[in-house]
Amino acid sequence: MRQRPSAALLFAVAALLAFLGYREFSFLTDDAYISFRYAANAMAGRGLSWNPPPFLPVEGYTNFAWVALLGGVWAAFGVEPPVAANPLSFACGLATLAIVTRLALRVPLPEADESRRPVLIALVLLGVVTNRTFLTWLSSGLETSLFNLTWIAWIAAALTPPGVRNLRTTVAMSSTAALAALTRPDGVLLVLASVPLAMLGAKTRGVALRREALAWSPLLLPVGHFLWRRAYYGTWLPNTWYAKHLEAWPESGVRYAASFALEYAVWFWLALALIWLTRRPRLPLHAAIVVGVVIAHAGYYTLSIGGDHFEYRVYSQLVPLLFLSALWLLSAMGARFRTTAVVLGSFILLSWPIPWAHHLATRGLTTRAETHELLVPVAPQLWPPFSWLAQPFDALQAWLIPRHVGMRHREHAVFHDSLERGLPSRKEGATVRWEERPVLAAGNVGLVGWVFPNVAIIDVLGLNDYVVARTPPPGGGERTMAHDRLTPPDYLACYRPNLYVDLQQGVRLARRESPLTDADIAACELTWRARAGQPIVIPDGMEVQRQ
Repeated sequence: MRQRPSAALLFAVAALLAFLGYREFSFLTDDAYISFRYAANAMAGRGLSWNPPPFLPVEGYTNFAWVALLGGVWAAFGVEPPVAANPLSFACGLATLAIVTRLALRVPLPEADESRRPVLIALVLLGVVTNRTFLTWLSSGLETSLFNLTWIAWIAAALTPPGVRNLRTTVAMSSTAALAALTRPDGVLLVLASVPLAMLGAKTRGVALRREALAWSPLLLPVGHFLWRRAYYGTWLPNTWYAKHLEAWPESGVRYAASFALEYAVWFWLALALIWLTRRPRLPLHAAIVVGVVIAHAGYYTLSIGGDHFEYRVYSQLVPLLFLSALWLLSAMGARFRTTAVVLGSFILLSWPIPWAHHLATRGLTTRAETHELLVPVAPQLWPPFSWLAQPFDALQAWLIPRHVGMRHREHAVFHDSLERGLPSRKEGATVRWEERPVLAAGNVGLVGWVFPNVAIIDVLGLNDYVVARTPPPGGGERTMAHDRLTPPDYLACYRPNLYVDLQQGVRLARRESPLTDADIAACELTWRARAGQPIVIPDGMEVQRQ
């Protein structure tokens, strides 16, 4: 295309802006260290396990491909996961921007407006790289940026009309679907959607069956991983699903979605989509499948899971799609260049006030006391009409944050930094040897699990614990995202925890009256796994503490 040189220059500028945003928002979450610990145990020959043997392996991570990537970089280059994770995430973000640029080149425009396409591409990229959610998830240490890359790459391939799809596009679609499913379990949606797309493409082109089957063979990788999980961990789903999923929570998810829509002016995009729908458009079947996947994914997290513990993480892959689809909707409705530029520019401007006002009000907060359950009203900081939109946003945040839904980036950044200051280094923590069978009970297990590689960590919230993940929560408490499970007191006592960590007073390793043996650990595992799923018995007078 004759616009490619301009698009390449625009991508370079967008990459620079993304880097500046990455530096502004760069952080690590405590949860990221869970994956780091699994990678470390694999490197140490303990397998993809949370605790050393004889503890049975538990899949407390949901990002196999990310753990494998971090472990591979560590093995090949000697760069440990806490150092490698964010640069890798940023690289995935740049690759996503490159795909967005290519997709913007593919949006059909009137012939008379083709020469002005670079301006519209610039607006799409500006919307993406000034979006706080996009910038936030360029780091964190989690797999989010890799998952978003696979998601956008799959959509780019899947939107290719079946009649013109070539072998390279087919391989790209199947490979990105497989990688998405290996990166996060919800990526299996792309695998499932690829099946009808494969059938549609084969029917349209009539290609040789053997060549087509080979191109789609990467879709078998998630199937193999699914069977491996069952054989290695003894379960069909990751342990985290059992720990987090109680029942559908639409009361939370609808508020989470509404908060996202107000913060980033998604209501403006919805108005565009409704105008387009009034014209009774007909999408090609392959495009309808792609749209269905996007809606199904967002709907699952909104109506079933109730959102996410993190700030719009499960919607972050929507950010590039919102600006790209806005351009496509305007083109499909026959809008000319001036109208398209004004509408896109308005969408971008409306998406700025709430998130950036919130960031400016919180970026200077550095203590745990200032950021715990971080709630900062935005409406008083804005003038009408933006303050009017911010008022319902503030009300939604006031409901979500105390329930640990959509916790803001700044809180996670400060919490990680406070833990890092209070804990010893990994080198110092490694001096606690496994020969003594040390055990630590903790609710926030990421960084302590990394710092103490030779200590068994009992995750009292259940993400990395088979028994706690299946223990019904006691009734009567306020529901909170991923913090509902409680540890049976007798179960915890079975392992006789003897390592105590206090961020102010330091680390204390107590000597047991009698040693904890491998036979003791195996007996605890056998007994309590058989009892998993039974309600906790809370003794009279005992106060229930939620983490």
